[in-house]
Parts: sequence; C-alpha cells; structure tokens
Amino acid sequence: MRETGAGTRGKPIYETFTPGPFMAALDLIEFDDSRSVDSVLEQLRVTRGRFGKRGAPAHPGHIAWVAEAVERYLDSRAADEAARAASGAPPTYPVRHEWIVRDELTVADRRGALIYERTAWGRRYATADGSLRELRLLSVGDSKEDRPASEKAAAAYIVAFGLPAYNEWGKAYLPVPDLPAQATRVPDRVRVLDFGCGDDTATELVDCTPEQARDAFAEHAVPVLAESVDGDGKSPGSACVDCKALAGCAELPRTPVLLGVPAPPRRRRRRSVSASDLRTHAECPTKFHLTRVLHVRSPRPENDAIQRGRAVDAWLNQWHLVRHPRGCRDVELPPDGEELTVGALHLVGAPARTAARMIAEHRTLCPLDGLAGREVVEVQKQVTAYDPELDAVIIAKPDLLYTRDGGWIWRETKTAAHYLYEGKPLLGSYPQLALAVLLMAAGVLGGDSTRARIELEILYPDDSSLEEIDPGRDSVVEEARAAVRELAAPWAGDETHEPRVGRQCSHCEVVEWCSAGREHIAAGGVEAPRGSS
Repeated sequence: MRETGAGTRGKPIYETFTPGPFMAALDLIEFDDSRSVDSVLEQLRVTRGRFGKRGAPAHPGHIAWVAEAVERYLDSRAADEAARAASGAPPTYPVRHEWIVRDELTVADRRGALIYERTAWGRRYATADGSLRELRLLSVGDSKEDRPASEKAAAAYIVAFGLPAYNEWGKAYLPVPDLPAQATRVPDRVRVLDFGCGDDTATELVDCTPEQARDAFAEHAVPVLAESVDGDGKSPGSACVDCKALAGCAELPRTPVLLGVPAPPRRRRRRSVSASDLRTHAECPTKFHLTRVLHVRSPRPENDAIQRGRAVDAWLNQWHLVRHPRGCRDVELPPDGEELTVGALHLVGAPARTAARMIAEHRTLCPLDGLAGREVVEVQKQVTAYDPELDAVIIAKPDLLYTRDGGWIWRETKTAAHYLYEGKPLLGSYPQLALAVLLMAAGVLGGDSTRARIELEILYPDDSSLEEIDPGRDSVVEEARAAVRELAAPWAGDETHEPRVGRQCSHCEVVEWCSAGREHIAAGGVEAPRGSS
C-alpha cells in the first residue's frame, strides 16, 4: 500500500483546468496584434492547447469546446463594446497584468505571515484614461447571477484598488514598472460581469464606485476572508485532491483498496471519484472526461424525465431540511398538479403532474415520519473517504442519512417511469448503492454497525417501492465489491478517454464536441460493441 500524501503530483494525462486553453487563446488574440482569431484557433487545434508551454495537452473534445467558447466570448465582448459606443461611452481595452491588492504587516501574525495578496481571476479591461475598470469572471456553463455577495464584493474591491503586478509561480507578486499614471489610478467606476462560456451570456454582477466597493468589501467579504484565514475547521471533500496535508489528516477516513483495484502502473495525479463518475465512465470515457472532469455540458434543456427527477429531489430535500415531526405526511402539493416550482426549476403540464404524484407516493415511505427528535438527520451530506492505494478521494452524497437507535441508515430516492428488471442485480443497477455498502462496511459513518442499513426508495407515477440492503452481510459486501470493481478498473487505468459510440450518442450532452459521436449519428447510429472506440 502506498500513501503518497503531499508528494502526489504525477503528471495529468490531459489538461484538467477547463478555462486554461481558453485563457491562453484569448491572451494571444488580445495581446498580439499580429495574430488573427483564425490563426490562433488553428494553433489551438494543432498544439492541443499548449501554445508552446509545458504541460498536458487538452483532450480533442476540450479543444472543440474551447474553440466555440472563444468565438462566443469575442462576439459577446464585441456586442458590449458596440453598446458602449452607441451610448457615447469610451471603449475599453484588454489589460495584460493582474490587479493585486497587497497587505504587508509590520509583525508576523499567528500564522507566521507578513504579506497577504489578493487577486481576482478573469479577463480584465479598462478605458484608456483608467476611469473605468472591468473584470469578466468565467463560468464553464451558463453565466451565474447568484454568486455569493462576499465573492462579488471581493472581486469589486480588487478591481477598484488593485495595482498591476506580475509574478513567477509560487513567488510574491511584483509591481509592473514604468506604467503610465492612468494604469495605476483608482478608477471612477468598477464593473464585474460573469460570462457563461456555455451559452455566451454576460451577466452584470457589480457596477459601482470604489467607495461603494470598499463598503461592500467590509460588510460581505472581510468576515469570510477572516474565517478562511483563521478558521481551523476541516471539511473533507473534493478539495482534498489538492491538499498538501492529506497524509497527516485525521478527518479523512482511510479505506485501503475500497474500490477493489490496484494502483495503475504509471503514477497518476490524485483524483476524486464518485459512483456517478464511474457510471459515466462506463457509458463513455470521453463523456466522463468532458462532463465529470471538465464540467462541460450542452446548453440544450434537459429532457422531461431528468427535470422531473431533479424537481422531486429538490422538493423532498427542501421538506426534509425542515425536519417536520410528521415527516412528509402533511406536505402540500400544488393545487391541481399543473405547475410545480422548486427553486429555479419550473415544470408545467404532464411533467408537473407526474412529479406531484411521485411526491405524494413518497409521503407513505418518508423515514422521518415518527422519527424520534433525538435522532440525527442529514440531507445531502457528503461522505468522503480516501483510498491510499489508488491515491483517490472517494465521494458520495446520499439523499438522506439518519440515525435510528444508534445505527446509521442511508436512504437513496430515485424516480422511474418503469419497474426494475427483476433479473438484474440491484447493486449492479445502482452503483451508488454498491459504493454505499462498501463505505458503511468500512465503518466510515461510525455508529452501531449491527443496526446500519441502506434503503432504496423508488417513486413511480402511481406506485412506490422500498428495498433494504444489509451492509453487514458478507455476501452483500462481496456483491458490492464486484459491482464497484467492474466499474473502477477501467476508470483507474484509463489514459486516453476514447469515445465509446452507441445509441447513447443521440442524447449525449457533449456530442457536439465529439467527432466520433457525430459521425456515429450521421452513419445511422448503429450500436457499437461494448469497449469499442
């Protein structure tokens, strides 16, 4: 067994930072007047996004996405500049160097630090006279209107008061010398926007004066920054992948060989993995890399079944968080089921009626109905473990975790239009259940293991079922281990993320960036043998 800890810095096979090639391409376009957009995009494809720099190449699907995102971004910025010109406002120009706010202490603080530096990552612009500064934050999918107030305030403060600076990796920033006064002056106004690389929308988040930015920073950002600097709490999760202190961390449970596969021959960079990751990789390694690693998805609307499932999940999560003593028995459904709104989700017509009936079915199965007040209830709580052999952080997020008489119960709730095929093993049909078995059998949750169990609740339009699984039975653990191993072995050793074409290509959310998938659909969409590429 190996525990690589802080030394786990094996080379990634493909670029895993989604905006990396995007930013590099825009740097060439915006700061090299001799380069046309077409020439930069051609170089992007030829060099696989490396542009002469050291590092991993980008996956072909990643490159296809970046090329589209660059053109969408340039179109969006051109439209914004045209609007400024129409209103009589002066144009803005790209700013090469980062804006840095630097705080120097006369005496080292309790962390031993003398210097704190803050920067906001994105695309920077300013008017020629420096009266306006603008920062464009980037979102991989849609533009975000709901970024936290602390994040918006911190970004606006840095844009208002930051000075142009540069640095070498891992070293302190240095002021850029010999800049004109307009490049270092405090602007009259500050703008912060969020650009959605997936749908070419740009949402304005902040438009204020430096004084307003200072006030917002003190109110919203300072408390959050203080907590991030001074806080000593630990919350295991996907951030553990990059944590240099993982080897000595007692908060992250060790579960050697939990996934049942040995370390790959070539040393890999530490990864995180969930049951959904493994299931997606089994469907198509290219889809896994684009959607689960890079978080790229089509802006096309999700189908009715997916939206319905999300709405039911969101409704139940919302109700369970209230922890009403009668569970969901008294949950109020929409008057006639014609509309169902949960957060940003809004269903109308048949999907809304079906979702309402599924919520009604849940009321008879809600585990919180009659649960004693002393019991613990956790909604969508992240469960995390570490497999040192694979150097992998394993993540699961049960729909509901609750205790009963000292034992933990793991509840997964699924929506379905059709009944399960009786001939297929339950743990094979739902890998998240198999992973739950292994995590509970390894004692990750603690509690009385003899009282632990896993529940699968399936909601149909006019029916429901509840299955129970005992993670303490050896036969169940072995079945779970076999199911997880079957999925984990290909994922653990995959170094190419080649596409697996098949009928799934017709509804794949990343097929527009997969040439093999598009060719398969154009050829008639004949099912390919499992494992083909």
